Amino acid sequence: MAPRLAFTRRDAILLLLGAAFTRLWFIFAGDDDRDRPIYIDAVHTDTITITITEATATTLTVSPAPTQADPFPATSLVAHAPGWTLFEDVYMSNGTLFIVSDNPSEFPEIRMMISTGLIALNEPENIAAREPTSHEMAIISTQEARSRWGANGISATAILPVEGNTFLVNEPAQFLRHYFHFVAELFFGAQVFWHGAFFRNRDPSSSVPPIHRLIFTHSNSHGWHDEPGLNTFFLQAAFPSIHVEVHEAWDDRIALTAKGSRVWRFPRLLLSDRSAAHRGQICGTQTQRIASEAWKYMQAKHQLMGIRGTEWWEPVRTAVLRLAKTPKVSSGDVGSQAALGGISAMDAPKKVVISYISRQTTSRRRLTDESHAGLVAALTQLVQSKGDSWELNVLETDKMTKEEQLQVAGRTDILLGVHGNGLTHLVMMPPTPISTVIEIFYPGGYAHDYEWTATALRKSHFAIWNDSVQTAQQLPTYPEGFHGSQIPVDGPTVARLIDHHLAGRL
Repeated sequence: MAPRLAFTRRDAILLLLGAAFTRLWFIFAGDDDRDRPIYIDAVHTDTITITITEATATTLTVSPAPTQADPFPATSLVAHAPGWTLFEDVYMSNGTLFIVSDNPSEFPEIRMMISTGLIALNEPENIAAREPTSHEMAIISTQEARSRWGANGISATAILPVEGNTFLVNEPAQFLRHYFHFVAELFFGAQVFWHGAFFRNRDPSSSVPPIHRLIFTHSNSHGWHDEPGLNTFFLQAAFPSIHVEVHEAWDDRIALTAKGSRVWRFPRLLLSDRSAAHRGQICGTQTQRIASEAWKYMQAKHQLMGIRGTEWWEPVRTAVLRLAKTPKVSSGDVGSQAALGGISAMDAPKKVVISYISRQTTSRRRLTDESHAGLVAALTQLVQSKGDSWELNVLETDKMTKEEQLQVAGRTDILLGVHGNGLTHLVMMPPTPISTVIEIFYPGGYAHDYEWTATALRKSHFAIWNDSVQTAQQLPTYPEGFHGSQIPVDGPTVARLIDHHLAGRL
């Protein structure tokens, strides 16, 4: 065995530098011995002892040096239904959403995820104009991503990271300023889709991450604020920490990447698109409600938590009612227990509360004066016949504060009124087996707005055509008089419906 030589620390360092220089020379000069690695073992003592062993193998195996995480990770598809798509690692540059993937077949048709975001009109030209182009969304390979946004390989300075979870709403203000469309469509769908995507194996302890950011790509602030202020009240109550960006901020993001040399990276993004949802079979041909695509997808995946499959909505409902200071909304109420998966399907309220939303002070979709008076009289007689166990509220919501409206809705078991925005309050009703919505239409007319929403929350729904009770219709109909002020209803028919329905439910 060759003798060991003891060097000083200075000599050892010089030897190491010399060996490294020699190795580099072999690599770049093309020496015949370049595939013969040198292994150096160093022992740290007062003097450094070095053993040099020449390898006999002719193939060099190099362990890769530690590298930073790929700044352009491939896009993952977490969940998708028409108009609702949850991504991980999706990108935006110059207004285009980029899916980075070497397997584009793993993603849905682009038209089922996004549109141009124009207002929706039932005209062939408008329908065609809402079809997406490569400007709205494109799928590119990982190599192309590096080529687009990398300089001399990969340049991290080209990446603008967007921290947290983002909800991107790609629709105009056409429907956003409407309480029903904002709450019972957009956020109803977002809540069930987001909750379902992170809920696993029907486990009540499943962790659902928060949504940090809400972006309206085609609406300014005025575009999503409704006149009564219910939209903002709902958003601040249900998502108090969410950061809202409107289209001016989105345009700023686009401008910063306009030359294509920079890109925003969203680590997790939920994309909602109204036109894309209407291309789906359920929304497009059955319900006309964009939330139905999200709800049906999660229902089919068995991702709706709780005994009744409605507890995904309870955190939202409870938060809104608490901000409205609604009585009985506490850690021990029915809503909170449902949120924890602890409500029994047979739980029922101790008192039956009927709330009739009157539209008699509005100019459209209102009852005749005779029908309104007859309905109030019939309901009053019914409630009086039940004693103190029943309660009737006749509401003129335009004369009530937001808090007052929500306080009543949070206690209501039977909600009724002419088809209109006030029936959106059904999403705040307690989740009990007797929860029922009775919707009055002009005879022959029908719309799915509140019928579908009630059904998704496992509430009973009845449609009234004057003196007849209707079940769900297959197609919406809007005959002349649907939006008018001469809608008839037979009060005793409604009262008998309530009495007979609850007789079999209590």
